[in-house]
Amino acid sequence: MNKLRLLALLLPLATLPICAHAVSKALIADIQNGNAQTLQQLPTTIKRITSSLNDEQSAELIEAIGFALLKNPVPTLRATDAMDKDDDLLVQRFGTGAACALPVDMNYTRNSTLLYYKLASESLIRAGAPALECLSIMQESMEEVKSEDDRGNMKWGVKIFTP
Repeated sequence: MNKLRLLALLLPLATLPICAHAVSKALIADIQNGNAQTLQQLPTTIKRITSSLNDEQSAELIEAIGFALLKNPVPTLRATDAMDKDDDLLVQRFGTGAACALPVDMNYTRNSTLLYYKLASESLIRAGAPALECLSIMQESMEEVKSEDDRGNMKWGVKIFTP
């Protein structure tokens, strides 16, 4: 096999994650911090890596997108909207519904979840019309969490949210 043909076969593999952890800490930090360039590229990035993500990595990404709502809600929602419209169901799982449905409630303490909800709601209200759908999803999600908590069925986590 000639070198050019071998290179053509191997080149697509060069874009795959080298390690099992396809989501770098730098990517997570950039998303959480609402980095505008990262958020703009997020749908493309997710499309590229989504098939190699395990459940833990997917949850980590969804949580990071939820945290981005605190710092840069409108670009975050542009990214989630683009993922909602993608043909790939693996990409759609990172869309608006997932990012806005209290991504912190299962792993975090009750107080941390309430603090996140307060700050995220304030951020979405300040963002105005582009954030109304997300705010509605988050409010509905919080109502469910509160109902479960009132019935004693809510299982709170141990992680602490520090904005």
